[in-house]
Amino acid sequence: MFYPEFIKSQKLFVNEDLLHLFKIIEKHGGTLRFVGGFVRDTIAGYKHADIDLVTDLSPTEFADICDDEGIKCIKIGLKFFSLGVIINNSFFKVTTLGLDEDNIKDVWKADAAQRDLTINAVYADDKGNVFDYFDGIKDLEKGVIKFIGNPQKAIERNYIHIMRFFRFCAMFGQKIDKKSLKACIENKKLLQQLSQEKIKEELFKIIMAPYAARALELVFKYGVLDFMIAPAKDLDGLRVLEELVITLDIERSIIRRIYVLFKPSIARANRLSSIFRLTKEQKEHLLTLCNAKLDKENFSDLKAINQSLYKYDRNICIDKFLTANLDNQNIEQLSKTLNTLLLTPRPIFPLTAQDFINLGGEKKFISVYMEALKNEWLESGCLLSKDELIEKFKLIFKYGV
Repeated sequence: MFYPEFIKSQKLFVNEDLLHLFKIIEKHGGTLRFVGGFVRDTIAGYKHADIDLVTDLSPTEFADICDDEGIKCIKIGLKFFSLGVIINNSFFKVTTLGLDEDNIKDVWKADAAQRDLTINAVYADDKGNVFDYFDGIKDLEKGVIKFIGNPQKAIERNYIHIMRFFRFCAMFGQKIDKKSLKACIENKKLLQQLSQEKIKEELFKIIMAPYAARALELVFKYGVLDFMIAPAKDLDGLRVLEELVITLDIERSIIRRIYVLFKPSIARANRLSSIFRLTKEQKEHLLTLCNAKLDKENFSDLKAINQSLYKYDRNICIDKFLTANLDNQNIEQLSKTLNTLLLTPRPIFPLTAQDFINLGGEKKFISVYMEALKNEWLESGCLLSKDELIEKFKLIFKYGV
C-alpha cells in the first residue's frame, strides 16, 4: 500500500550528506529508499541509530556512479549486494536489490518479500512517501508480530529469524501471530546450527527491550533456548524493574536485568558470564551484585547510603537499591532516595598512614590505628571529619593527651 507523504521528510534526513546521496542516485536514473528498522522506528516515534538504505541499481551500477561523482565506495558484502558509501564525514550502508528484474514485475515488492517480518518490510523515499507491501504499518499499530508469507520459508531463509521474531515481540508485540510462533517453536532446533555469538546478540536485545518479560516468557515456556540456557527465575521481577526504570528515568542496564531475571548464585553467575560472553568488566559487575550484602536498610538514610557508597561502586549501589525495592510502590520516596544516592560524593577516609605517624603513632601499629578509626568513621556514616577523627585517635590511643 502506498502512503503519500506519510512521514515528514525532515525526520528522515540526519544531515545534508544523506540528502546529497539521494539526489545523486536520482540524477543517474536510480531509486534510493529508506527501509526496515529506520522506517519502522520513525513511524513508531522511536530513535533508530542505523540508517538502512536500498537501491534498485546493481552493485556495479551503484559503484560506477559513486566513481563518477567522486564518492568513495567500499565493497562490504557483494555476496549480499551491500556497499558502503563515504560522503564527507558520513558513512552509509546501501543494499542493492540483487534481483533478476527481467522476470519480476515489481522488484520492490519482491525485495520486501525476502525480508523477515511485515513491520520490517516498509520503505520510504526522500519525500516521506511510504511503500508498505505487506501491511506492516497496520501490524505495527496493532502490535502484531508476524513473518511475511509462509513462516516456515522465512525461517529457512535465515535461522536467526526465530530470534528476531522474539526480539520484536519484546519491542512491539501486543499480539502474537500464532502461525509465526508455531513455526518458531517447531524449528527451534535449527538455532543450534548458529553461532552462540549471534544468538547472544539477539538475546541481549530481547532482554533490553521494553516488553522483554513477555517475549522471554514464550522463549522459556517453549524451550527455545534450552540447549543454551536454563529458564529465568523472575520474569515478574523484570516487569516491575522495567516500570521502575521508566518511572525513575534511569538508563537500562543489561547486567542489572540479568541479575533480576536469574537471581544467580556465584556459580551460576560465572556460567551466565560464559553463556552471555560478558566482558571482564560486566562479569565483575554481576559477581559483585551477587556478593554485595545490601538491602533496603542500606539505603534508608544518608548515613546508610554513605556506608554503602564507601564499600561499593556507585553503580553497584544503584542496582542493589533498585532490585531491593521492586516491591516498593512509594515512587516519591524511591525518587528521593535515588537522587541522594546519585548526588552524594563517594566517601573517602580522611586519614592516611602519614597522619598517624605525624601524631606520634608507632609505625608497627598503623594498621591497628587505621582499622579502629575507620570503624568509628563508618559507624558515624562516614560523617566524622579529619579533626574529629584525630581527637578520637588521641583519646583512644592516648597520644597527645
